[in-house]
Amino acid sequence: MLGGYTSTGFLVRYTVIVKSRGLVVGFYTPYQTELSNRVVELRDGLGLTFKGIAELLISEGYRSPRGFDLGPESVFSIYKKRKIRDNRLTSRSRPEISEVTIEYVSTDTCS
Repeated sequence: MLGGYTSTGFLVRYTVIVKSRGLVVGFYTPYQTELSNRVVELRDGLGLTFKGIAELLISEGYRSPRGFDLGPESVFSIYKKRKIRDNRLTSRSRPEISEVTIEYVSTDTCS
């Protein structure tokens, strides 16, 4: 008996592989989250340049996560890495089915 059925049928075996780049999430400290949120808000919301964002953030007392002054290059890096992270976390997984085998099972082999 195969799987509790006595009639003739087919046995299907397959492998499902799910690939997703969002399974591993890098850890942002609360300060990094606040800073990156502010950078994205100023760039996407107000359309400021990276130099303008750096100057505004410095005037508001922000510094880099390692304690240095923010320059346009570091603001661009924060913005770029945040966008990459957001894309990775919101991307859809793609399931793949492979190694499909179909076997005919008769009642003679199920006994």
